[in-house]
Amino acid sequence: MNTNKPLEVTLLLASMLTMLANAIIAPSLPSISSAFNTVENVEALTKLMLTLPALTIAIIAPFAGRIIDKQGRIKVLIISLIIYTLAGTSGFWLNDLYLILFGRVILGLGVAGIMTTSTTLVGDYFEGKKREHFMGLQGAFNALGGLVFIPTAGFLADINWHYTFLVYGFAFIVLLLVPFYLHEPKQHQKHNENESDLKLGNQIWLVYISSFLTLLFFYIIPVQLPFFIKNFAGVSANLVGIAIGIMMISLAISAILSKKLRQKLSFLSMYILGFMLMALGYLIIGFSSSYLIAVVGVVVVGFGIGSLIPNANLWIMSLVPSKQRGKYIGKLTRFNFLGMFMSPIAIQPIQNALGLQHSFIAVSGLLLVLAIIYFIITKNTSKGT
Repeated sequence: MNTNKPLEVTLLLASMLTMLANAIIAPSLPSISSAFNTVENVEALTKLMLTLPALTIAIIAPFAGRIIDKQGRIKVLIISLIIYTLAGTSGFWLNDLYLILFGRVILGLGVAGIMTTSTTLVGDYFEGKKREHFMGLQGAFNALGGLVFIPTAGFLADINWHYTFLVYGFAFIVLLLVPFYLHEPKQHQKHNENESDLKLGNQIWLVYISSFLTLLFFYIIPVQLPFFIKNFAGVSANLVGIAIGIMMISLAISAILSKKLRQKLSFLSMYILGFMLMALGYLIIGFSSSYLIAVVGVVVVGFGIGSLIPNANLWIMSLVPSKQRGKYIGKLTRFNFLGMFMSPIAIQPIQNALGLQHSFIAVSGLLLVLAIIYFIITKNTSKGT
């Protein structure tokens, strides 16, 4: 399908909103926790504020996928952007922790629609190497957006944590662009329509599980890192935002460079590489004694994540028929955001047992074990072919 630059930029901006949706408020978490320190279990509730949208997304995304297959992509995208803008900025106006949490739930509705629609449109608009290139560009653009928005959110959080929520207003700009530059794609009917689910089997579940694990370990950074590096002398919310923003730089570089690797390695092999890099990064964070050393670890984690962000989307697009693309990408979105939501829940028992710093070391060990498991799966798969 022919494309143009305004279309590509608009689609990249829409996609960027989804990856940033939860992480934007990460630098303000300690400030929000302090502001509501009279609320019972405030630290746990504050961390939940970061990941609660993910639960809504996990529930809604598969239904959004079916809706966009039946009702069209652009209509759903516009409605989702309106919800995102209103719910995202609600934390600026609200002063009740539980109402802010409710606003985060509603935000998840918007993110579910945007993410499912924008990813499906990538599959609709692009094919072959162009699609693969755009997916890598999408990952890089998400990361560069993080470099701009998350440090900005950190700067605003040092003034007042309420101001952090204004960053979500960027979605309004995307909302203005969509009707002019994106169009409803025609359904591709020329191949794969009779293959249905027969060729998917266990492989589709491996895609879902792999994506779930990637996001589960990824979101340890925005959820846990702010509380960890705030213990170092002189670290402000702005420096927390800069640390996460620097990770986005390494993520962007990795997303771009991994394009060549994906041409040589299988999807499973990419997960082995990504998990090993993440393991090394978390190990460095776990042994860090200063802000700068922790940032080095964060950069290495970013390289691992950047190699994996496009992986699941490309994998699933290579498997599913185009007419059912929304349905399967909706399910993939569910597993992505379940991973985000489960991240603080999964790490909390480890943190309680070992302490926050040593929990990073434990996570490093778990990722190394995963890399070994994927290596075994790869070997068994190659023997069976």
